[in-house]
Amino acid sequence: PGRGQRGEVAMASVLQDSIMSLSALRQRARADLCASLDKMRGAKALVMDRSLSGPLGLVAEKQLIKDHGVEKTFHLRSDQPLETELRRVVYLVRATMANMKTIAQHVKHHQQQRQKLEYLICLVPCRDMICERVLEDEGVYNDVQLGEYDLGLIPFEDDVMSMELPEAFRESQLEGNKASL
Repeated sequence: PGRGQRGEVAMASVLQDSIMSLSALRQRARADLCASLDKMRGAKALVMDRSLSGPLGLVAEKQLIKDHGVEKTFHLRSDQPLETELRRVVYLVRATMANMKTIAQHVKHHQQQRQKLEYLICLVPCRDMICERVLEDEGVYNDVQLGEYDLGLIPFEDDVMSMELPEAFRESQLEGNKASL
């Protein structure tokens, strides 16, 4: 028994000495966010899925977002159209059918108002064919640019991570969609 305990203690100390720094994940998420925002040059509005506000705050501070051209930030709302004087709009949203329908409503509203805006939709965590299909069905697919932003693993502290995919279990187990895994 004594030898096994010493072996376990020795193994624990080896693992303690090899703790992985999670700051690289945060730096990658920041760089990917900046690259997504920079796909659309100039001043822009950022429209976010409300559920992404907290996780995004762990990755990037407001100043970083402003440094990449974001002048105004909004939450995605289905009950009212987006009103902005900015001509470029970046949507950072979860890849859901409901979000795509809301964005399509926004685009159609701006078209009815004869506003010529540029749209970039960054889907979290990745592009989804169902979302593309909804945009096609709504008649706005050719009016938007599509991208993706993988905001999967978020470091909270140096040794704690969160997987920000709240629908992953339902999608993978109930719907058979393994994309989130």
